[in-house]
Amino acid sequence: MTGASPAGGGLRERKRSATKLAIITAARILTAERGFSGYTVEELCEEVGISRRTFFNYFPAKEDAVLGSPVDELPADLAEEFIARGAGSDPGRISSTLLSDFVDFAAEMMERMVMSRDQMVQLKLAVAAEPRLLERVLHGSQEAENTFAAILSAREGLPPADPRIQAALALFTALGQRAGPAFFEPGNTRPYRSILTEAVNAMHEVFTSASPLSVSSSKDPS
Repeated sequence: MTGASPAGGGLRERKRSATKLAIITAARILTAERGFSGYTVEELCEEVGISRRTFFNYFPAKEDAVLGSPVDELPADLAEEFIARGAGSDPGRISSTLLSDFVDFAAEMMERMVMSRDQMVQLKLAVAAEPRLLERVLHGSQEAENTFAAILSAREGLPPADPRIQAALALFTALGQRAGPAFFEPGNTRPYRSILTEAVNAMHEVFTSASPLSVSSSKDPS
């Protein structure tokens, strides 16, 4: 995971990760301000302070820089802390603090976001206007899910394919899809943590109001 390299190659890897993230951030800001076709790779390189050759050492094309990668953008320290908080839970069971730790994890991720709310809204519009970027976004979403599934697996000590890991992944994805647009809504003044916590509590109330279901249908005569 980015930034998690052990001492020895750690400093070099951190510098490489910082440069890569700087390229991603600059590409997104330029796309938000000018549209995807409104700037060249050379202008992007000038913005970051790198050569064209350096750019292509990191990304094969401009769209790759705009979309980035979940692995590149996930702070290693946050991922490691999230995993560590699950230590000591009963083996084979989901940790009792998973929901609250997820809120902390997601809120801290949002607080570290470099782009402003307005820039994120403009970026979303710019990406929506580019069919090839939209297609890549769908692929990127799957990559993001795979990345977070691996983190959940490491935290809970369960295989990524375990139904509980997959259920948690689907739940957190749905919560993010609900809280994110609400946070970036023009005129919103509520912090992301507040919006996400409200969504988590609503979900929790829905699930805790029902008893566990039987595997067999209630209409099954057997």
